[in-house]
Amino acid sequence: MKPSQSKQNAQVTSSTRPSIPTTSASPLPPVDYQLLLLSLAEDYLAAAHGQGSLKALVDREINMRHYYKLVATGLSCLEVVLKRFKLQPQMEANVRLRYASVLYDETKNMREAEQTLSEGIKLCDRYRLLDLKYNMEYLLAQVLFEGSPRASLKFLDGVIKTAEAYKHNAWIYGLRFLKVSLLLKLSSHQDILSALTHIRSISGIAEQSGDKAILALASTVEALVHLRGSTSAESIEQAQRALAMARSLQLDARVASIPQVVVLTNIVDLACSLQQCDPSQAVNKMQAMHASLERQSDLWHPDGMFLVPVHSQDSSKNPGGHGLVRRSSQGSLAITFHWTPWEDIYALGFLLSSIATAHKNTSDGLKSEQMLKEGIRRLDGNNENVPVLKPISSITSRHMWRQNLKRYLQTHLVFALCTRTAWKAAQEGLQELQDTAASFPQDLELLDLLIQYLDGVIKQGIGHLDNALSIFQRPHFSVTSVTATTTPAHLELAILSTFNSILIIRDPSHPSHHLLPPLFSSLEPHLPHIKNSKPLTSAYNLILATSPNSTLPTIPKTKQYIHTALSAAKSIANNQLLCIALSLMSAKFFRGVVGEQSEKSARASETMARKGMDALWRSVGAGIVGDTMELAGRGEEAEKMRDLGREIARGLPEGVVQWEDTAREDVDMR
Repeated sequence: MKPSQSKQNAQVTSSTRPSIPTTSASPLPPVDYQLLLLSLAEDYLAAAHGQGSLKALVDREINMRHYYKLVATGLSCLEVVLKRFKLQPQMEANVRLRYASVLYDETKNMREAEQTLSEGIKLCDRYRLLDLKYNMEYLLAQVLFEGSPRASLKFLDGVIKTAEAYKHNAWIYGLRFLKVSLLLKLSSHQDILSALTHIRSISGIAEQSGDKAILALASTVEALVHLRGSTSAESIEQAQRALAMARSLQLDARVASIPQVVVLTNIVDLACSLQQCDPSQAVNKMQAMHASLERQSDLWHPDGMFLVPVHSQDSSKNPGGHGLVRRSSQGSLAITFHWTPWEDIYALGFLLSSIATAHKNTSDGLKSEQMLKEGIRRLDGNNENVPVLKPISSITSRHMWRQNLKRYLQTHLVFALCTRTAWKAAQEGLQELQDTAASFPQDLELLDLLIQYLDGVIKQGIGHLDNALSIFQRPHFSVTSVTATTTPAHLELAILSTFNSILIIRDPSHPSHHLLPPLFSSLEPHLPHIKNSKPLTSAYNLILATSPNSTLPTIPKTKQYIHTALSAAKSIANNQLLCIALSLMSAKFFRGVVGEQSEKSARASETMARKGMDALWRSVGAGIVGDTMELAGRGEEAEKMRDLGREIARGLPEGVVQWEDTAREDVDMR
């Protein structure tokens, strides 16, 4: 989270780019050319920004040549004022800050922006214009980061040290939040730790000074950083401790009056439960998140701006009405942040909600899928026609964020369709996802990997096993290529791809069957990660329980594997894994056994498959129930169940039908 970063619309940012204060020029001669040029500069920039909207950007309707001509004319007006007129110190500082901010937002001329700000900082030092100096240093850190991130961070350290020496708490908060944001852009482990150090420093000062709103925001950001740094149980626990501090402050009127802080806290809290795979808690927290979004919608500024009040009155004698630190309408100091607009956060809420309810999608009227579709509809909706009076870079940044979110929504929709074996719809959804990616290409490694993995899952699901195997065996899906910098999500995709490969080549007649032992061996270094993930634990134990004849486990071992898989699947309410585990249990331990328990086990697997809308496993389950009834002497009922299984099998993809008999007899996990 970072104050004042217009190029990162999806993060909380604060504004440091004040408009030049002007007064109406006198209609009587002599003409004040200085104020006239300043007014013209603002008019030209406003005209440029006024022709931009998200829809216009998408439809390529913005005349970029005309846009940049207006911006260049506005910059020229500001440049003339700086070079041709003798200005009062405060006016000159304001003009320099405005000129540099436009250069930063609209051009790549960072060298001139740096020079303009450096001269402005000297001017502010000479005339003790503290707030303007801090605003310039704040912007200069961002300018420097474009060319030399480490130099920018070192420069910020010096500015923070000066602010701490003078006990300018408001600026200490703002500068440290900026450094946290810049460190998170670098995203190495050491940078994550450094970001946490700065957040805790903010929290310490805020607690001593009684700035509860700042403390609540810092605690929520700390939780967010913990989740970003690692998905381990320890990181989630630390995130929850930070959230507990934030929640303890929400009864304070100053905190409760800031909707963005309340909503962000609920979003991060939900993310913790999703990481823990706790479906019941996730549903409760999802409801709290939606309630806060609905309740706070009227309080949300259209561009996401919000003020966080601070008690400190020591910033400077006269902070302006613009910039990072400003006077609120009540006369107290406040720090200005920008987050994403409400409608974008609401669309994000649909993504998180769909994940929280994915475990009961098929038993709850496909509500999880409906949420994903509603999120996509909102992102494609008419709100893109609303004019955005901001630089084109800001509009582009927001559009990119919305496109990324749309791709994630589409990705999860395809996963949901695959889970209930709606393969035709999944293929269509994957094609739409690929079209979205092609229409707005970006360097998004995780999304690209997810698309490739989904392609493999669909091919495996419709029986095109050779094509699926060629995808799962690509180098970036190999667990042996994992390094210390590999993200947890990438590692889990590599593990899942290895699982898929094992399931394809486990048949001794498969030409690549000889690769099975090396695949199992490649998973051994990652067993700790698998054991820390309940879904992976369940799937891995199911694979172990169905090992090929050459490495067939003993009966006690098989029971242990299935029991472990069942327990993990139950704890996360994963009906698909439960269905497979119950089918395996029936096939391995109750086949050929006559009794009530064997029939209950067989019916449980078929019922679970029916609830999960899984056609393949319902067909297998019906066959198992039929065999059990046949042994019990209920031949007519047995034949009905077998007929049901065969009827369901006829609706399976053509490539799967040829394998169905084998799947039913051997309970093959294809």
